[in-house]
Amino acid sequence: MQMGWSWHIEWQSYSEFHGHLIERVIEDIKSPYQRVMVAELTKFGKTLIIDGKIQSTVYDEFIYHETLVHPLLLSIRTPEDVLILGGGEGATLREALKHKSVKKAVMVDIDKEVVNFAKKYLQEWHRGSFDDPRVSVVISDAYQYVMNTKDKFDAVIMDLTDPILGNSSYKLYTKEYYEKVKELIKPGGGMVTQATSPSFNTESFTVIYNTLKHVFQFAVASIVYVPAFDGLWGFVYASDYVNPLDLLKEDLDKKIRERINGDLRFYDAETHRMIFSIPKYIRDEILRQKRISTESEPIYIPT
Repeated sequence: MQMGWSWHIEWQSYSEFHGHLIERVIEDIKSPYQRVMVAELTKFGKTLIIDGKIQSTVYDEFIYHETLVHPLLLSIRTPEDVLILGGGEGATLREALKHKSVKKAVMVDIDKEVVNFAKKYLQEWHRGSFDDPRVSVVISDAYQYVMNTKDKFDAVIMDLTDPILGNSSYKLYTKEYYEKVKELIKPGGGMVTQATSPSFNTESFTVIYNTLKHVFQFAVASIVYVPAFDGLWGFVYASDYVNPLDLLKEDLDKKIRERINGDLRFYDAETHRMIFSIPKYIRDEILRQKRISTESEPIYIPT
């Protein structure tokens, strides 16, 4: 091995890690809440790393963010008011603002340093979305915001860090929290959350799905392969009114053309069919899962 090389080593479980060669570290800071780094990786280019975990890369962030946002928003008849919890890079905001019907987007992130970091270093992610007149950025804890706000939204999009033992993020994946989120959703609306990785944390993925299934009338999961994560990533969409599975292939591309400004790089009708075609072994795990995440017995993933 050539001396002087630097590597980003990321543990996926107690028995598995992934290594990425670092070309250079662009910035590395410690905020009051977390360590935030932007580095250029040999394969994936500019990369946001928080507390040692890759959050997204310039190479493939669009896969994650388009999957998170568009199946939900296209399921809702006319999404006007959108709440984004987390998503400090601004990429989730970018995708939500592509919808012509959106009149207001509130983004809540606990860490002002991450938002400022994104504005300075992650232009490829947010593409000026923070400056859109429809946007309000609220620096606050997502849990406290949901518990205290009186506002209502057509869509709630949760682009949150994983429920990791040792921090407060586990509260954002519990039955009690989802019940409060449900109170914020207008008739006809719905929510979506990132749901960890079925490749590395099958239990957390299936527990998140099962928890939402016990709160909402409809809960449906999707999965997608994200190269920088080197595994599948999961999402769960939930609502009492709409279901992304009702989006018909023959209508979806037309909806995308009519309702979205700009091009999508990943998501279309063909991709929609793929991400909701979950392999049998994962479906079997979903069916077997009976656990519900609660504040007294929350789901965690390894640090």
